Amino acid sequence: MPPPAISAVVVNYRRPDILGTCLASLGEALGRVAEPTELVVIDNASGDESCDVVRRVAPDAQLLVMDRNLGFAAVSKGIAASTGEWVLFVNNDVEMDPEAARLMLEAGRSDARIGSVAAQMRFANRPDTINSAGIGIDCLGIAFDRLLGEPLSASEPEPTEVFGASGGAALYRREMLDDIGGFDESYFFVLEDADVAWRARMRGWRCMYVPGAVVTHHHGATMPHGSSTKYFQVGLNRVRTLAKNAEARHLLRHGPAMIGYDIAYVTFAAATDRTLAPLRGRLKGLRQWRRYRRAGADLRAPVDLAPTRGLRAALGRRAVWHGNSTALRSNGASAREEVVS
Repeated sequence: MPPPAISAVVVNYRRPDILGTCLASLGEALGRVAEPTELVVIDNASGDESCDVVRRVAPDAQLLVMDRNLGFAAVSKGIAASTGEWVLFVNNDVEMDPEAARLMLEAGRSDARIGSVAAQMRFANRPDTINSAGIGIDCLGIAFDRLLGEPLSASEPEPTEVFGASGGAALYRREMLDDIGGFDESYFFVLEDADVAWRARMRGWRCMYVPGAVVTHHHGATMPHGSSTKYFQVGLNRVRTLAKNAEARHLLRHGPAMIGYDIAYVTFAAATDRTLAPLRGRLKGLRQWRRYRRAGADLRAPVDLAPTRGLRAALGRRAVWHGNSTALRSNGASAREEVVS
């Protein structure tokens, strides 16, 4: 029997209330793929009725129950347990359009060097507004969601090449993941998709954004903005991502602007949200700089990054995120941080 065309992987932590809807929509989307598929659900030691939801809504899924919360890094367990040509990552706070998986697979197979495919993610509470149309990274190493907060009419009508895919709903070629060394399991959550996108570009892999592959995102349902945990992880993984992937010449050229940006961001967070978590995350990342610098040495190569977007863009993203947040509670650990700093 041939291996599945798609192995879908969902990571869950204490969100049985939204998990069922996610799995039901994903099951319908996989059913539209005219080839074998499989579903792997990873529960990060929720200790609630989440596993019962999986068994009821997706009885054919392979359920992996962790003995502790591994965060989004648990996707590596799903990759190892699956065999599909492509791996589809779906956040538990996402609902897929029935045709999304089929369209993403079709786009991915259109070129042998396409290593990932991004869906069009829309805000669940504002379905006429774009949440993500793929991700980019600018010269300061700041990741951002393309077309964030824009109306649907702002999107390209046809599949378009972008820097990378948002991990909230992304299709990855297994061959590409093997080539770049997979996901970095030390990233508990946030920026793991930006790190993968950067490494993939350095290896010559392409990413396509497919506007017809629609998913809706209950933004903030797994980790609200402004929490100390999220602030800390974003700061930590920002530094790690730069250490691994940015060339020495790039750091020399843009380093002063990076430092200025981070000082401004940390100061802003301290003044507005009364937290030093962004600073603590960055300081821990700096202590690990040499280790991550060595870890990325074999892949590091020049890539084209977006022009510097600056603080005004960061404030604009923050306004969109907070305005569209549908946080239900703060127990989750599988979301990415879109206001990257």
